[in-house]
Amino acid sequence: VLDWYNKPMPLPDGLVKALLLDDPADVALPAAHPLAGRDEIDLAELAEDEWITWGEGEFCHEWLMFTLRSKGVEPIVAHRAAESHTQLNLVAAGLGVCVAPLLGRDPLPGGVVTVPLRQRVRRHVFVVWRADADRRPSIRAAVRALRAAGERVGGAALVDGALVDGS
Repeated sequence: VLDWYNKPMPLPDGLVKALLLDDPADVALPAAHPLAGRDEIDLAELAEDEWITWGEGEFCHEWLMFTLRSKGVEPIVAHRAAESHTQLNLVAAGLGVCVAPLLGRDPLPGGVVTVPLRQRVRRHVFVVWRADADRRPSIRAAVRALRAAGERVGGAALVDGALVDGS
């Protein structure tokens, strides 16, 4: 499961979570966008842009609306798509901008650039299990394996559109 740096996901009673990794997110823009060549962007600079986001009511959509509004931006939602790849292809078609977490943007379509946000945006990726399952060796082994994989991926980066190990 995941949540965002500024909007934690509530965890129901009886569940336990462990952080796997922090996944940095940038903004994805059409390559011809006036801000595409910048080193970083403030969310408020995108106040007039149309957004491509997740479906209404989905946790990530609600996070984006919350985050933009906290910056004084009333979002203009032009398109909704559940998958990052679809969102990025809509950006490539020049239909808006979107938030692009690192793990969701490989491969990055042609005609799309990502620019870091001035206020660093990260989503936290967790493994969750029932608290009463802690005693099971299979659960402990699965959590250890997922945490080890998270550590490996946490050191990864995108180079020329491909996810590579950064260690």
